[in-house]
Amino acid sequence: MNTSKTKTGLRVGIGGIAVIGILVLFIMMFAVERIDSGQTGIIVNLAGSERGVDDAKVETGWVMYNRFTKQLFEYPAFAQIVDYEPFDIQDKKGTIFQTDPTIEYYIERENAKVVFLRYRKTTEELEQSVILTEVKNAYKDVAGMYETDSLINNRPAFEKEVEVLLKERLSQRGFTFTNIQSSVKPNEVLQAAIDAKNTAVQNALKVENEKKAAIAEAEKVVAAAKGKADANRILQQSITPELIQLKAVEKWDGKLPLSTSGNTLPFLQLK
Repeated sequence: MNTSKTKTGLRVGIGGIAVIGILVLFIMMFAVERIDSGQTGIIVNLAGSERGVDDAKVETGWVMYNRFTKQLFEYPAFAQIVDYEPFDIQDKKGTIFQTDPTIEYYIERENAKVVFLRYRKTTEELEQSVILTEVKNAYKDVAGMYETDSLINNRPAFEKEVEVLLKERLSQRGFTFTNIQSSVKPNEVLQAAIDAKNTAVQNALKVENEKKAAIAEAEKVVAAAKGKADANRILQQSITPELIQLKAVEKWDGKLPLSTSGNTLPFLQLK
């Protein structure tokens, strides 16, 4: 009796362990995950007849997959902003400029599978490999068509050409490019030369302005002197003996001197 109960209990214990083992194996083998609405999930077959042919399936929402035979990748379906480190580009003459672009792109759901099958990389890896290569090539290809002065004086037009070219090239690779912002600067040597030229031009303008100011001041002095000389000449021409006598009479207080020489009155010329 006791032996029978022992055997039954043993079988139940073994069965329980087996069930637990199966559950543990199931949990280890299968994964249940939720793909957010802002993400595009791609289930990839790691084994089987479809491997290497059509081995990816786009999924959204809750998904369950075998960890040993499949793998889940996720691509964001919303805009990604990438700020790249500065790099050098050359114009037609080989003059070096530096640019530091910031781009905005995203991967549309219908292109997620194509992008994955082509590159099998995460977005971070794509941004530092495929996309970065296209960004650099676009800048270098457009810069190679510009003369140095033209690139310096037409930077907005240059960046617009880069944007158009980059949009075309990235779309061919499954990426939707939406925006780019950057600054294109001459290298340190060229910038120093530009600064020196600007300083020289400013100094020349300063000297020219000072010269014009000096000439104007001199002309002003000459004009003032000429005016004064003309005034003195006119004044001298207007002084006559009669005018002198009149002025003397105007200042006379009416008193006759106590003694006079001759028979004439002072200030009066009797004819």
